[in-house]
Order: sequence, then C-alpha cells, then structure tokens
Amino acid sequence: MSRSEGNKRSGVNGVSDENMTENRDIPDHLIIIIIFSLLLFYMVDLQTGYEVLEKKLKEAFTERTGILRQLSKTSKELDSIKGNLQSMKNDDSVPKKDVQRILELSHKQREEMRSLQAALQKQLDEAAERAEKHQATIKFLKMEMEKKTKIIKDLQQENKSLKNKLLSGNKLCDIHAEESKRIQAQLKELRYGKKDLIFKGQQLMDLENKLRVAKEELEKAALDKESQLRALKDTVHICFSSVLQTQTVDLHRLPATPTHLMRYSPFVNNSRVTFREPHMKDIPKVPRVTSSRSPAHWELSRRDTTGVKNCQVLKVNIKC
Repeated sequence: MSRSEGNKRSGVNGVSDENMTENRDIPDHLIIIIIFSLLLFYMVDLQTGYEVLEKKLKEAFTERTGILRQLSKTSKELDSIKGNLQSMKNDDSVPKKDVQRILELSHKQREEMRSLQAALQKQLDEAAERAEKHQATIKFLKMEMEKKTKIIKDLQQENKSLKNKLLSGNKLCDIHAEESKRIQAQLKELRYGKKDLIFKGQQLMDLENKLRVAKEELEKAALDKESQLRALKDTVHICFSSVLQTQTVDLHRLPATPTHLMRYSPFVNNSRVTFREPHMKDIPKVPRVTSSRSPAHWELSRRDTTGVKNCQVLKVNIKC
C-alpha cells in the first residue's frame, strides 16, 4: 500500500468526519453504528494491504535469492574459466587464437557479470527502498490502528454511558409515568371529592332551610303553648265559678247542721276560691295547627278539651 492510497483514505476519513459533524441531527446510535461500520471496512482494507505487502516482500526475497544463485553460478563458471586459462597458458600446444577467443569470452562474461551486478544492485536498492516504504507505511498504519483502537474504546465507553443513560431515562420515564398515574388518580379523587362536597353543601343548605322552618315552627309552638296556658286558666276559672254557683245552691237546700257548715265553710266564707295553677305535666299535648283550620276555631276546640280534662282531674260531679 502506497502513501497516496493512505492519504486518499485519510482524506475520505476526514470527509466522513466532516459529514458526521455536519449531520448532527442524526441520533447518536446511528452515528456509532456508522463509525463502527467504517472502522470495520478500514480494518478489512488494512488486512488486505498487509497481505499485499507480504506477497510483494516474498516476491522480492525470491527474486533476490534467484539473483544470488545466478551470481554464485557465474562466479563458479569464472573460477572454472580462470583455471582453464591457467592450464591453457601452461600448455604450449594450445594455439593463440583459442586463447584470444577464451579471453574475449571471459571479458564478455565479466561485462555481463558487471551488468548483472549493477542490475542486482538496482533491484536490491529498489527492494530496500520498497521495504523502507513498506515499513514506514506499516508504522503509520500501526499508529492509525492504535488511534482507531483508542477511538473504538472511547466509542465503546460512550456507548456504555449512553446505554446507562438510556436505562436511567427509561427508569425516570417509568417513574414519571407512575407519578402521572398517581396524579391522575388524585385528580379523579379530588373531582369526586369536589362533587361530594358540593352535594354535602347542598345537603347542608337543605338542612339549614329545614332548621329555619323547624325554628319557626318551634316559635309558633311556643306561642301556641302560651295561648293554651291562658285558655286552660280561663277554663279552670269558668269551671270553678260554675262549681261555686252550684254549691251555693246546694247549701240553700241542705239543713244547717254544723257538720254541713263545717264541710262547706270555705265555700261560704270565701266568694273567690284560690286555685293552684296546673303543672306542665298535667297539660295535655296539643297537635300542631294546620293551615286548613283557622286560629279562632283551634282556640275554641282547645278550650273545650282542656276544660273537660280539668273537670275530670277535680272529680266534680258537675258538668262543665
């Protein structure tokens, strides 16, 4: 992998980061998923780059070993040629033309060896440069991998924190939902309580009206009791006056014996008889006055009933 490809990928990553910063309206979960997918693709690309680098290095090492083998073969051939030359110099029977040809061949082989050595040196230098470049790219990729691993760890921690926040938010939502339910229940209870209070207030108003009516009726009943007492007094007075009149008539008819005089002496001496007022227990209960009857008629009927009852209490055999 070359530096241009790394720069392109870094540029792509920079563009993606800018797009991520621009598109902040996207939720955090989608951003994290996109970042994880990009990191996975980047890891796959890095693995493929490592494999390509390993293949190229293996090819370079194989070429280098092949060249070294060829050099070793040529060196062996040169050594054999030198030995042959020395043996040919020693032999006087070999013609000079063959020696010249052999020398030319050896010179050509030396030039070829030099050209091969130069090519090998170039290939070795290129392989060394490639190895250095690959090592630099590997170091750069390692640094980027470390950075990406740190970013991944940070993202994982952020993801954990977001999950915890989501859990806490869900718990808070549940708590708020329960509180809202309780508040709604309380509001319903308050509404029902308000209705009950309104109903009770109406009942109290009705009771107040009833109490007013009862108070007025009690006042009327008190007035009726006073009038009843007055009527009782009048009836008792009438009864006693009638009794006195009848007793005076009987005294004139009976003989004037001392026993009879002693029996009716208080009636003879005193024209007016003092009588005790009746107690409240002795007064009979009178029903309430209805609107149909007039007050005068009610007083007359009340006087008649009280007069008869008082006559029965006195046990006088005289009609009232």
